[in-house]
Amino acid sequence: MMQETSEREVIDNEEKVSNEESRSSEKDSETSEARESNEDGNSGLVDEENLLVESDEESRAMENAGERDNEENSAGVYNEESRSSERDSETREVRESSQDRNSGLSDEENLLVESDEASRAAENTGERDSMQTIALTDRSVDLRLIAREIQEDFPHDFYSEHLPTLKDLIHVGPKRDTRYESRDWVEIRGPDMLWRLAQLTRVVKIEENEGENTETTFRFDARSQRDILEKDIRAPEEGLRCVFGSRPWVWQQWACLKLENALRFQDGHGHDFMLFDVKKYVADLWDMWLNHPSNTEFKQIFQDDRVGDVGRSELLDHIMKPFELIDEMKNGEGDWDFSEDGDISVYTYLSFLGSGWVVASAIAGIQIAVPILILRTTTFRRSDFINDILDFFTVSNVENLDDLDNIQGVVIAVLILYLFRIIPENFCSFFRVVGPSRSVYSRIRSFREQVWLQQEDRVGQIIGYKADTAMNTLYIVAVYAMNIYIIINSDDALDIILNSLAFEFILSLDEEVVTSSWYDPRRRWLIAGSIEVVLQYTLELRLLKSAKTFCEKYDITVDKMNQAKIKLDETENFIHDPERAKKDTTDKKFMTAEEEKNFHFANVAKQRNLQNAIAEFQKPAVYFDPAYYYFATKILRTRFGGMFNRYQSYRSWSRWEEILFISDVPELSGVFGTDGVRVSDDLDLVKHTTEKPFANISSISSECNIGTTLFIRRGLEILSLRYLVNEIKKSWSFKDHFR
Repeated sequence: MMQETSEREVIDNEEKVSNEESRSSEKDSETSEARESNEDGNSGLVDEENLLVESDEESRAMENAGERDNEENSAGVYNEESRSSERDSETREVRESSQDRNSGLSDEENLLVESDEASRAAENTGERDSMQTIALTDRSVDLRLIAREIQEDFPHDFYSEHLPTLKDLIHVGPKRDTRYESRDWVEIRGPDMLWRLAQLTRVVKIEENEGENTETTFRFDARSQRDILEKDIRAPEEGLRCVFGSRPWVWQQWACLKLENALRFQDGHGHDFMLFDVKKYVADLWDMWLNHPSNTEFKQIFQDDRVGDVGRSELLDHIMKPFELIDEMKNGEGDWDFSEDGDISVYTYLSFLGSGWVVASAIAGIQIAVPILILRTTTFRRSDFINDILDFFTVSNVENLDDLDNIQGVVIAVLILYLFRIIPENFCSFFRVVGPSRSVYSRIRSFREQVWLQQEDRVGQIIGYKADTAMNTLYIVAVYAMNIYIIINSDDALDIILNSLAFEFILSLDEEVVTSSWYDPRRRWLIAGSIEVVLQYTLELRLLKSAKTFCEKYDITVDKMNQAKIKLDETENFIHDPERAKKDTTDKKFMTAEEEKNFHFANVAKQRNLQNAIAEFQKPAVYFDPAYYYFATKILRTRFGGMFNRYQSYRSWSRWEEILFISDVPELSGVFGTDGVRVSDDLDLVKHTTEKPFANISSISSECNIGTTLFIRRGLEILSLRYLVNEIKKSWSFKDHFR
């Protein structure tokens, strides 16, 4: 009996083993069939897509096999095979439909579309969680998910030609957790200090723990531009003008003139530019303008709920950028440390201040005369330059041939020094002059260049700008070429060393002078000059001289100009009106309470000839050049002009009172859709064109490095003389022949 029982158990075990083997063989055959069918379906795909599909199908086959094992225990092998066949057919249909749709697309688009199809298939089968989990130790790595993440953060050329519509440039609505998000269109301040329209591609959140407080900051990427600070980003001007109109930009022009009138170059005074609170003063001007009875239309739009906190904050941030930059300059915040920059020279001061002629002329005379004298007094043979170089390596003009080896050794050492130190150093210096570097000198020079291009600079500034450019580019090349020629033709080793040292001293003389304690020890003059150039760049003086061009720029109709009794005749004075300005500056109606108090105190001090009181209550005329100061104050006997007194003739406050509130204000019904909340889809039809371009759109591809591109472009323009020809044409068209 026991023997029969054991025999049955053996037979049962053998049957179980055979059943398990048959099931295993069925699973293997099903897996191989699934792979073969997928290989046939994917024969038209590229290798990368086949790898993704095969990896996905292997993971699905493994999961299907595991599910069939569980269901066999409850419902049998037949039901599991039917479900498996249904899933396989479903997968094949998804793949085939995806292939049909993607047959006309490029490889990059196929990858993105196939990834979307895979996500939908994963939702239908309940496998999304497994797709989003990337296990590097497992074969089921979802490469499509990785490709999608990379494509979002680092877009390829597939998106590089995409230009925004007007709807993309509008930032309105309630306050968000982050000011900007990926794919937002903004304006970015480049290394040349110009604003350019760009699309953000990545937002990086940085949290810094300082004790119990956690400070959160954000850095941004815009394709090739990385690690952009939030202060270098603002909302697009085109979108803001669509919502708010042009009236805030008219206020900005007026505020620049008011700020220039309030600032002083008077150390220790409350209105000295280093002590004056620029942000608070400008904010008070904004509040006074916003709440003016004539500005009711704009105030309603500004406080509209549809505009929201985002729209209001973005407008203020955009309009206040020049004044924030002035505040950073005078406080030395960020990278604005003027004391550490070694490229600033006496010609830089002349370029920004328009004065400083005495020192600049003396230094220029020395730098030009000394190399010429060295060249004339150096003994060399009157022969061809090429033959001199060949003779140097064969037979020299040295009388004592025993010293030939020493001379040749010194010459080679100097040439090696030039090759590995002088040439790279001067190339970097040339980049800081011509290209947009991140140094203080390069950035303030970028502002100075824009003033030159606007043709708004004074005569002294023009001469200084040209001298600064020439002495840091052409002059350096000429001096080093002259020195090499002298070295090769010298017959004394000591002369070679001394001449080389003399040339190095002469080249750096214009930079060394400004570091002297007597010149500008705290760089106050240079900082003040840089602030003036920022105001000069922001003010559009040509528009302020012509009522017609002013109306075209700031959307003012002819009817409103007629109502304000302003003629569009080019011969009539507009904002630039010296007689009206002189009268308005003494009119109490256009003074603040503090200005009226200072006006009365200054008049009493003048009557009693109290010089200290006059200096306290009346803005003094200050000049950088002592000779010009003597000429202006002693001979001309004027207290006008000088630092922060450049635009007295534009202070016609009565005319400003007429034009500050007459620019057209847009209707918000045309900005927002039928629901009155979201931006209208009709604005998607408004696009950038050559006839009506968007503000601050750049011709430089966002895929390129802006600094390098501008440097190469400007270098080629200078070498090919196109830059000189274009400047001559522009000066001739503006009838400004002096330039």
